[in-house]
Amino acid sequence: MVADLIHLRKASILNDSQVAEILNDISRRIVRDKGPIVMDKSGYTEKGFKRKIAVQALFGKVFYLSELPEFCSRDTSLVVKEIFGVTDEDADKLRIHTISEAGSLDALEKMVDSSNSEDASEDSFEAS
Repeated sequence: MVADLIHLRKASILNDSQVAEILNDISRRIVRDKGPIVMDKSGYTEKGFKRKIAVQALFGKVFYLSELPEFCSRDTSLVVKEIFGVTDEDADKLRIHTISEAGSLDALEKMVDSSNSEDASEDSFEAS
């Protein structure tokens, strides 16, 4: 998907300032709709906790794109962290969490795929 976004960015002929403003606008919309990043989630209901985790995941994706040199240069108008209310230290923690979460997701997908193939072979065995 990232490769598709990079291709779209190049095909659109947008300059770096325009891409930065688009990422800033996306960030503002997320914060307006879901709220800023909250690192201490104690005291939240389950629903509130899930909402804050979702905001962190969205931040991680936008922040990842904002750091890709192929997608966006380090334009001074790019203020994703500031919009989400994230410090440099928080951004580093969230970056590590997002990377580790992606690894877990890959492992989970592999387990699901192998489970599906086992189910299919059991079904064909039972049918014979």
